[in-house]
Amino acid sequence: MTQESVRTKKILVLVDDLMFASRIEGTLGACGYDVRIAPVTREAAIIAREWVPEGIVISFGAPFQDWEGAIRAIRAEPSLAEMPLLAFGPHVDTAGRAAAVAAGATHVVTNGAFFNRMPDVIAVLLGGLDAIRG
Repeated sequence: MTQESVRTKKILVLVDDLMFASRIEGTLGACGYDVRIAPVTREAAIIAREWVPEGIVISFGAPFQDWEGAIRAIRAEPSLAEMPLLAFGPHVDTAGRAAAVAAGATHVVTNGAFFNRMPDVIAVLLGGLDAIRG
């Protein structure tokens, strides 16, 4: 996938950790994506409805975040019901991964998989495996 082909693709990233936010914004921005960072709240559905991204990425696993509520609120919006949504979190949190799928995530990966292969993971989120096969 060339930088030109992703330049107009918008990714909404729901994350409260400043270090994660900075790394995601820097990596995906360098790949040509238009990235918007927002907090992990139910109000994320309003942001997504108004901004209309091609995909949503959400961090799960922090005990103070209502990430399940945020995913459910996004899925409750008719225009967002089928939008690709990737949840990432700690590899040891198997219950969190299952809960993310149950809440409506289309893809779930560990923090390590997400951060080590972020451009490929986003390409798969937005276009399936063919997007990274060329």
